[in-house]
Amino acid sequence: MRYTHSVERLRVDRPPLVLIPQFFGCTVFDRRNSRYLPFDHEAAGLLTELVDIPMEQVHGRWRATESAERVAALERFFDHFGDLGFFTLDRRLAADVLSVTVPDDHLVGPLAVHLEVASACNLTCTHCFAGDLPRHEQRLSLIELGSLFGEMASMGSFRLGLTGGEPLLRRDLFDVIDLATNHGLCPCITTNGLLIDAEVARGFGERNPVWINVSLEEATAETNDAVRGPGTFDRVLDRLAVLREYTPFTLAFTVMSTNVDEVEQCVELAERVGASTAVFRPLYPVGVARRHLDLMPTFDQYSVALRRLAQAAPGSGAHLRHLDPFSPAARHEAQPVTFTNLGCGAGNLVCSISVSGETNPCSFLGSDHVAGTLRERSLSSLWHDSAGFKAIRSLPGGNPCGGGCATPDADGHFAGGCRARALVLNGSINAPDPWVDSAAAAGYRRMLPLLTVEQERHVR
Repeated sequence: MRYTHSVERLRVDRPPLVLIPQFFGCTVFDRRNSRYLPFDHEAAGLLTELVDIPMEQVHGRWRATESAERVAALERFFDHFGDLGFFTLDRRLAADVLSVTVPDDHLVGPLAVHLEVASACNLTCTHCFAGDLPRHEQRLSLIELGSLFGEMASMGSFRLGLTGGEPLLRRDLFDVIDLATNHGLCPCITTNGLLIDAEVARGFGERNPVWINVSLEEATAETNDAVRGPGTFDRVLDRLAVLREYTPFTLAFTVMSTNVDEVEQCVELAERVGASTAVFRPLYPVGVARRHLDLMPTFDQYSVALRRLAQAAPGSGAHLRHLDPFSPAARHEAQPVTFTNLGCGAGNLVCSISVSGETNPCSFLGSDHVAGTLRERSLSSLWHDSAGFKAIRSLPGGNPCGGGCATPDADGHFAGGCRARALVLNGSINAPDPWVDSAAAAGYRRMLPLLTVEQERHVR
């Protein structure tokens, strides 16, 4: 397949950081690694000041007015974020500061937008979250996408996940990527890898920052091909040999009941084929997987699999970077709070957009929860003011422990976990997530929305 190129790739010198004011203080987006860091009001004020005033001047003022303990804390702050490359040579914060209207109870914009760019696929996986494909919809044009990407940048929504179907079936995919990066976004493409050739791999390698996720299910042809189709495993590995000549990539695995015993082998496979990172996510009961609920791992299976990953990491040449909060090894009582209700990330941290512009708090919730379309309303309007997003943020989910435990409230309301799992397995997006029930029974207290474990290979 030949890919079209009509969008000029702009070379824009931007600071590595973007500071986005928020109701709790601010978030700082780091373009170099596509990550957000949250800060409280005091730290946000300090960082905003450091955009214009060098740290020595701030340090001198603190020495004259603050206690020795506070000055020492400030110095540790400078040292830590200086090591992370937050400051310029003249010791100012290397950031743009967005001018935004800050809502009282939710983020200025989603931290990530998942955009469907193709509604067809060259595989028919038994667990596809996109549902039955192909779907025949009028997809958003490049002009419409350009408007969307500009608005995302103005809202501080810099992480863009390009999904499908199979994104590489879209002939103008590189134009979509160039539009996104021209607006300062950091795209991540999730592909099954089968359409990667030297032209495609070179195109990815020429575009930075662009993150590539290649999906596999399991560590052997026998188990992988039972999900993705005969011959898929060997063909994908052949394509990865081409891709790694041009750009880093991630192998993305879905943890299912059928592969929980292969997670260590999956890490070994990722290292063997040259992946920089291995990402593990649980199977959710969405799309085609709703007809194959036997593939869903239980909480215990998933928890044990993550524990084994953590134990295997020191000897695998990989280290754990983000550990799933459901894991017994990741119990943290103090976590940054970036939204005020007890919901998952749907409508709080993320949103999804279909190929035709239908916008949903989460694609896993299905068409019944579409909040509106970009052909009728802007993303900002939908995020802040639509009934769909307001409703999911105001659902009555409660917690008798004041947020410190995982059990549902006396009325059986949602109290953390995944609303899609609650919907399918317990009948309502405001019902308890059965995984949270299992976690509570096992004695785990703190349940947070992120459901990802990544292992990053040491690159020497």
